[in-house]
Amino acid sequence: MIDLEKAHEVLVNMPNAKEEAHFDKPAYKIKGKIFATFNIENKWVTLKFTPEQQTIFCEDDAFYPVPNKWGQLGWTHVSLDKVRLTAFVEGVNTSYENIVAMKTKKRVEKTTQ
Repeated sequence: MIDLEKAHEVLVNMPNAKEEAHFDKPAYKIKGKIFATFNIENKWVTLKFTPEQQTIFCEDDAFYPVPNKWGQLGWTHVSLDKVRLTAFVEGVNTSYENIVAMKTKKRVEKTTQ
């Protein structure tokens, strides 16, 4: 279990991360793309995984797929009432790195065309 303040601290301290509103909830972006959203009222954070990563993270019951099409794309809720700090940090780092890798891949594709 981690508290709201600790979750915010982890998210906002990712390198070059920017916090912006997204549908009235804090979203954390790198290079203009969301890697996490924070639902303070329900005490969960939503992270972007690949479907394979989602399967692995969801072995921990603190992680569960978003119950719609977004979940099928890898978006995953993390219950702050259940998650251990180490698992949360690992999940945030994975989501963050997924977005960085995606943006880097697109930049490489543009330069090779």
